[in-house]
Amino acid sequence: MVRAGRAVHRLRPFALAAALLGLLAGCGDATPSSNAGKPRRVLDSTVQVEDTLEVSGTADQRLLGFLQARYGDNARLDAPWHDQWDDTEVEALRPVTRSVCARDTRDTDGHVQTLLAVCQTLDAAASVEPGRLDLYVLRDGPSVGTTEAPLLVIAQRLQGQYGRRGAPGTVQVEPLGPHRHAFRITHGQIQRGVTLASRTYVAVHANRLREVAVLREHIDNSAARPCGDAGKGCDDTPFNVDFSIAVGTADAVDGYWPLTVRSRGQDCAGPAHSYDLVAFEAGARRYAVPAELQRAGCAE
Repeated sequence: MVRAGRAVHRLRPFALAAALLGLLAGCGDATPSSNAGKPRRVLDSTVQVEDTLEVSGTADQRLLGFLQARYGDNARLDAPWHDQWDDTEVEALRPVTRSVCARDTRDTDGHVQTLLAVCQTLDAAASVEPGRLDLYVLRDGPSVGTTEAPLLVIAQRLQGQYGRRGAPGTVQVEPLGPHRHAFRITHGQIQRGVTLASRTYVAVHANRLREVAVLREHIDNSAARPCGDAGKGCDDTPFNVDFSIAVGTADAVDGYWPLTVRSRGQDCAGPAHSYDLVAFEAGARRYAVPAELQRAGCAE
């Protein structure tokens, strides 16, 4: 599809003690299965997370205390650490490498918050297996007298599945508005020979970490098999499209700036060249991303 020379606007719209936490972690996942008898694939990070942690020291020491309360004494703030994943499908422990893959401190509505991401890469994973991603928003709580302020878990999103070959992709913190900060996750996958690179934004909205946008960064079918004698319904027309995404700096809706997306490359019907303005839809609590910017094939 060619849309050159004009802009297309789509405007759619908080305590358990640390000792108890350690005990729960040692006991493994006690989350009931939603489907009895069906194999579950979970990480041991599904144990309950405390809303309040009594940790002391510098900012780095407090964050390390949080990680070790959450993931065990092997956890590190500035280096990967090795752990085990309880794979219930094969009833065996599988190795997993964890690391802090994003960390930033931001001022949000007068409160200094730390956005922390823990990437979990499954060793010897199949090509279709996603990695896992734990996301946290932390803040110092009020101190009482001479007592050091506790560390509060404001929001969390656990076991997010992104990427392939057991790796969740890359994560960074990016502002989506004057006081709206998000985890930007870049992840890829291959579907039936189509290579997809995607960008997902996860932000704190209404006191929860939510996916507020998922958009493509790239699509191509260079790894697809030729149709040959596949017959009717097969289409091996080559396409290779890049999507450039930029966050605006004005005209915020519910605190979120709009996203500008430009596509360039070769689409099935010819050169791809389009411009989309994607606004935040307050009622839906997410950006109104059109299907064309989430596609896995030719533009319609």
